[in-house]
Amino acid sequence: MRLSQVLNRQHIGFMFKKHWVVQGKRVPIDSGVEDILKAKGIKVEDALEFVKEEPIQQERINIVGPYEPSPPLDENHPEYKTRPCFTLKSTNVLLEGISQAQVLTKTVIAENKLPPKIEELAEVPAPAAVHENIKKAILSANVFDCEQEKLPKIKDKDRPAYNFPRILGITDKRRNQILTNRLLQLVEKTSDSEVTQSKYVVNDVESHTVFDKEDELIQFQDVSHILVTSNKPVVHDLDKDVTFKDIPDLYPVKHTVTLPPEHFYSETSKYPIRPSVSVRHPHTTWLHYNNTEVKNIYETPVRQDQILGRSLTHAFTVASAYAKQIHGEDVKDLPEPIYINCIQTDGQKYHFGVLELNTLNVDGSEGTKNVWYSKNDLKLYDSSRYFGGMPVLENYNNKVYGYINALYNC
Repeated sequence: MRLSQVLNRQHIGFMFKKHWVVQGKRVPIDSGVEDILKAKGIKVEDALEFVKEEPIQQERINIVGPYEPSPPLDENHPEYKTRPCFTLKSTNVLLEGISQAQVLTKTVIAENKLPPKIEELAEVPAPAAVHENIKKAILSANVFDCEQEKLPKIKDKDRPAYNFPRILGITDKRRNQILTNRLLQLVEKTSDSEVTQSKYVVNDVESHTVFDKEDELIQFQDVSHILVTSNKPVVHDLDKDVTFKDIPDLYPVKHTVTLPPEHFYSETSKYPIRPSVSVRHPHTTWLHYNNTEVKNIYETPVRQDQILGRSLTHAFTVASAYAKQIHGEDVKDLPEPIYINCIQTDGQKYHFGVLELNTLNVDGSEGTKNVWYSKNDLKLYDSSRYFGGMPVLENYNNKVYGYINALYNC
């Protein structure tokens, strides 16, 4: 190869490296300044010896933050109790599902039956424009929303070790939130102004109830994704001439199974709206079933009867917290029943229920009982997706909106 000026040029990176090697080995030159200062009586101190002195202890400054740090979870915690409290949270389900929920809340069930007034209002046809808007709302929640999050991994039971490509899309929490708010907005638009002005709608509020059952302390902590309140308590004329499903016997399973005991809890119940608010009476509570959040504590798949039991315990939590706000923590048999409507949905299936709360004395299975009217497994649609590059909604069921509108206007 012929040598040229280009090949003989020095690489600038190599040059800098060599320059730093040379500069790093430089030896300090004695300038004689130390001798001159000593001759004038000026004390010279070694910088290394000066650094070795003990650092000055500064007084610690208490910086005020946005909130006080939470105390450690030990015996000195203000909410620590030696007596365990068996806790059911909104992300947990009962092992025996609806049967265990009946035992815990001392409730009998009228299956596939709602109060007569709701059944009558549900048969009233809605305008065609309303159903068109519902179809648009379903497509907006399942197809048109721009959220792109990692969806749960796809598993094949025949090939458990195979890794499918991860899919980005709309999460179940987002879908339920969009669809529920749109449906409630349509119901309010088609209702009388007097009805809508007498109600409040609040999102994501917590209810907490604590009660004794057979010498054991139990608490339910639940979240209403939408809570509709009214200026007067809701009242239903219930049909007593129906066949009720009585409280079952869970033996040999105990009623507190899958309820983990906790030692840090509050002994008072909590209803999310203060007594000073005039529009505080619970009317309808919406509960979302998000498959990515609600799990069994033993990591087994959630069954259908466990989802139904979730509706009953959720309605009982809100109604009993409201009852204790009115009558006190020690109330047992209520002077008059408290009614609350409940809707649970996963965005496709809907479960409707009405709870008649008569007592908070849930010991045993005799005496005054609570009543749960329910109508389950109503599908709003079969499929909502892209098919051949086009958004498609298959088998829309207009009866679901009829029940939602009936529960709101009852």
